[in-house]
Amino acid sequence: MDKRDTTALKITKDGKRYNTKDKRRERIEEVFTYARDTMTSPCAFHFITHIHDTELFRATKSKGFIKEFERALKRQYKLLAKKEPKEGKAKAKRLQKCPNTLIVYSIEYKLTSQKEINGDDNAYKYGYEKTDEKLPFLHIHVHVIADCNNTIAPNFTFHAMNAMNELDGLKATRYAKTKPRKTKNENGEYEYEKPKKYKKLKTDYDDAVLRAFYLAKTEQKSPEIPYRKAFDTSKVKKLVA
Repeated sequence: MDKRDTTALKITKDGKRYNTKDKRRERIEEVFTYARDTMTSPCAFHFITHIHDTELFRATKSKGFIKEFERALKRQYKLLAKKEPKEGKAKAKRLQKCPNTLIVYSIEYKLTSQKEINGDDNAYKYGYEKTDEKLPFLHIHVHVIADCNNTIAPNFTFHAMNAMNELDGLKATRYAKTKPRKTKNENGEYEYEKPKKYKKLKTDYDDAVLRAFYLAKTEQKSPEIPYRKAFDTSKVKKLVA
């Protein structure tokens, strides 16, 4: 790989540096900027999903992974609409609608523990698990930007994970919480924010984009990945300045 096309970048404040591809960062920034400037309430979510069957996912990918996910997401919200009460006092409850989405994804490969492959809740509780038994983990990092003006943002993760797991070849989808951010309270004391499920692009644009730049890294792009195209984004129009 031509080093002139890459830039070393620290994704998080206390994180390690990754070599990132310049063109991929540009495409990520285009998608996030378009979402911020055109959506009413854009929220960025980070999901990780296991490709457990390479051939089944090849069929999903050939149909268009992004389109297939969006179709599955609509099905999830249709199921939700059927469950929501339509009479009595509960009728006043705001109905949840499937949000418009924009997507960035990267297919990656590494050796890791069974806990991480399964998406166990405590897989990262004490940092990455140290084990001699390293297993192959073919997976996808997916950043989904959802316009949450007509849906409850914290609940979106549940529907998105179900939609992802519905696709052939994928399972054990989980979301990655944001890293706790150090802030100063009213007394002038420093404290850490609680990890969040998503970033609001209207207020946390820079942090959200930097987080998504992880998908532009050159690490974990192994020959073990059996697909020619391992990175893609939703197509967006060029915004006129």
